[in-house]
Amino acid sequence: MKPPKFAYHAPETVEEAVEHLQHYEGDARPLSGGQSLIPMLNFRLTAPSALIDLSRIADLAYVRAEADTIHIGGMTRQRTAETAVQVIEHLPLLHEALGWTGHLPTRSRGTVGGSLAHADPSAEQPMALLALGGRVVVAGPGGRIREIEADDLFVSLFTTSLEPDELLTGIRIPAMAPDAGYAVEEFARRKGDFAIVAIAVVLRCEGERCLAARVVAGGVDSGPVRLRATERALLEGGLSVEAIESAAAGAPSEVEPSSDLNASSDYRKHLVSVLVRRAVTRAAAVARVRQQQQGVSSS
Repeated sequence: MKPPKFAYHAPETVEEAVEHLQHYEGDARPLSGGQSLIPMLNFRLTAPSALIDLSRIADLAYVRAEADTIHIGGMTRQRTAETAVQVIEHLPLLHEALGWTGHLPTRSRGTVGGSLAHADPSAEQPMALLALGGRVVVAGPGGRIREIEADDLFVSLFTTSLEPDELLTGIRIPAMAPDAGYAVEEFARRKGDFAIVAIAVVLRCEGERCLAARVVAGGVDSGPVRLRATERALLEGGLSVEAIESAAAGAPSEVEPSSDLNASSDYRKHLVSVLVRRAVTRAAAVARVRQQQQGVSSS
């Protein structure tokens, strides 16, 4: 199918892009990687009056470490972020999540900022941002810059808290602790397809005692969901086999997924329990290995 007619703009600065967004009063769409937007246009699931192509804004593509924070430009290709040494060393959960994102050609064109702004509830990058406690930087009219925490970014299906005249320009994620454990577990028809259910876990531990935990589910609601009761269960019950099993058994009570052609609501709930158990178990094992490595390197 062919997309509906639209005006096309290719600004070279963030300020120009924001001006175009203002002009169309919410009826324009930024075009970053286009891996989701172009198919939606072709199927006429969206019909904006204009596309604002961001590919000429060179300043929006970067990955760098500053102090204890990793900075990623909104137009950074997903494959670039996946292979960046700063991400591999300081955000291994994001590195793992990016490996689950689409297929290699998709990641080579798709952008980190585009995925976050698109807010697909099955996408790995929104889930990872929430699990890592990151935030995004957005630019608005008159040079206005503000930051939005991941907890406040995802509002509903394909909807974020960005205003119609704002542009997502960057991502800020605190570097993970050197001894933190992490894991991404996902169930899809095949690796790279949209997740039917996905779970991301970041935790810190001391033996079988859980010191901190963030558990996030994707594919079970209109956006990524923190499983806060599951996190509390781990903090209170610890990381023994029995405690993890108990926390995983209670995880489905925190979600109310819908049924579709891929899976029923009940099956998605079952997957939540299975994948939470797998992810927490693996994250705890990774934490213990990293603790040993830290002990060896400091001795």
